Amino acid sequence: MRIGGSTPFNPSGAFPVALGPGSYSYIPPGNYLCSLGAQTCVEWWDPVQSAWRVVAWPNEQFPISVDGYNYRLINRSGVVVGASITNAGSGGTNGIGPTQTGATVSVAGPGGNGQAAKGYAIVGGSLPSLSVSNGGSGFVVPPLILIDPPPLGGIQATAVSQITSAGVLTSATLVNVGAGYTSLPNVYVVPQFLDYPGQLALPYTVPTSPTPVAPNFPPGQIQNIPPQNFQQGLQQAFPVTGGALVNFGAGVLGGSGTLTGLVITDYGSLYNTSVPAISFAGGGLAGGVAATALMSWAVTTAPNVTYATLAVGTPLESNLGLLSATTNFYNNGFLWARPFRGRVPAASTNPAVVDDAGFGFQTVLGTGSFGSTLNAGAATSTATFAGTVMGGINDTSILQAFINE
Repeated sequence: MRIGGSTPFNPSGAFPVALGPGSYSYIPPGNYLCSLGAQTCVEWWDPVQSAWRVVAWPNEQFPISVDGYNYRLINRSGVVVGASITNAGSGGTNGIGPTQTGATVSVAGPGGNGQAAKGYAIVGGSLPSLSVSNGGSGFVVPPLILIDPPPLGGIQATAVSQITSAGVLTSATLVNVGAGYTSLPNVYVVPQFLDYPGQLALPYTVPTSPTPVAPNFPPGQIQNIPPQNFQQGLQQAFPVTGGALVNFGAGVLGGSGTLTGLVITDYGSLYNTSVPAISFAGGGLAGGVAATALMSWAVTTAPNVTYATLAVGTPLESNLGLLSATTNFYNNGFLWARPFRGRVPAASTNPAVVDDAGFGFQTVLGTGSFGSTLNAGAATSTATFAGTVMGGINDTSILQAFINE
């Protein structure tokens, strides 16, 4: 492999991609070594969920092979990345999006040259709790729990499992109850892995078979049925002696008539400091239905630092600036924040020296749940600050073509 081959836009091999807040660019077809900027992510288009999924975070460097359509670079500063449902309301029409529900979602614009974020509502169709009706046996690691997807545009439900030291499946717990389902989906138990390659720590032990016999079932595959009945390792959805079975028991779909999901389809751009209001209209949604926008900000104007005993140049680091309490994060595109980092200035009234503007802040430094202290590495050494401005900043990533030789 040789780094530095030509790109469709630059024959020298180094292709800088400069993006303003909220801007994006499709990666041209080819093989690249991608060096992301401090605010830029790589997102992949998920055709099942019709949504962009983050596959690489800011400041990462990695090889990537793209077709020119399914991957994009996006500057995720100064944008709305999701929404938290704070009041689900009532009286709505079940469905996905404005055509089915009759409900429209509006996100207030940022003003100026910024673009307003866009999204759609999902009403009803959340899943009830899972039930283990047969725990099976012989698991060496907790199996995957796969759930069929909802109709296009809905929110995929996900779940995790637990097993005993004896290898029996004891629980399957929904991590995301999903939204937009019209009927209870199929649930599949998938042993990990079909031929587990690693050394397991206690209390698990790896089954051994010095003399293979036919059929030689690999560790974790717990159903005693002919191997030709397996499709890509999925266990059958019907009860089989010795096999695990997970379903919804006597449960029914939940959330009927209420807001169960809010999907942001366009992040918008140039949102600064204030969180935009989200409003709903139509569809019969009542009862004070409400949601709060989830932001992705960086520091655009450094805070003025006031300190007592800290020496000039002392490193400063903020906390992560995430909301302290939220509900229903499902299907939001937020990422774990990177803290603001700087240094104590020469005078207490001067703005802090900025080393890293941070990434992914949901709240403004010095207000709300964020608090008012910067961590200088010691419990008794703190600095207070004010006047911070949050928003989006320009960012540049580098694509370098590579050629297999």
